[in-house]
Amino acid sequence: IMILCIAFNANAALSYSKTLEDNAQKGDANSQYLLCHCYIDGLGVKSDYEKALTWCEKAANQGHTNALTQMGYFYFSGKGTKVDDKKAFQYFHEASKKGCPEAQFMLARCFKEGRGTYKNDRKAFQYCEKSAKQNYMLAQWFLGECYYRGEGVEKDVTKAEMWFKKSAQQGFVHAQYSLGMYYKNCRSSQEYQSLSKQWLQKAAAQNHKLAQAELKR
Repeated sequence: IMILCIAFNANAALSYSKTLEDNAQKGDANSQYLLCHCYIDGLGVKSDYEKALTWCEKAANQGHTNALTQMGYFYFSGKGTKVDDKKAFQYFHEASKKGCPEAQFMLARCFKEGRGTYKNDRKAFQYCEKSAKQNYMLAQWFLGECYYRGEGVEKDVTKAEMWFKKSAQQGFVHAQYSLGMYYKNCRSSQEYQSLSKQWLQKAAAQNHKLAQAELKR
């Protein structure tokens, strides 16, 4: 039965990718973007980042928001092309203007790390906040770190806790660790020490090495 299911899924994936390619060839931007991910994931086709980039670029040239963001990732990571921080920044910026939370978060990273632009903690905070308010869990964690460390914004551990918690409740492992350490270091009552252990255990269960080491102390 399992072999039959695998064969069926493979046939379904092949049919899906062929349908997408037919529509992509006709200029449909969403099909071009989805076909890009078929080539990234090897869904119905052989994994090929260069072909993925080619189709993604076609969609991005039509203003497809997710394709613009994905193009940014290609140039940021160097998958399917050479690393080009300036192009990555430009694509993230275009997608960010369309309200994409992933792109806003990546712009925050660009400003934080000085990739494709100048280092600017304040701008990193501002773009991260835009993303976090759209419930993007990586940005929520990053925003918590900004408040906790006072980077790009005045230090505020209460707001740091709030954003750590929003991200941790979505299951983001780094936020679970940060929240656990916040309770351990900043709240002395037994109730919060218990909460600290609970969040560190959640992070450790996701193989977070620092959380695992902390629980052994």
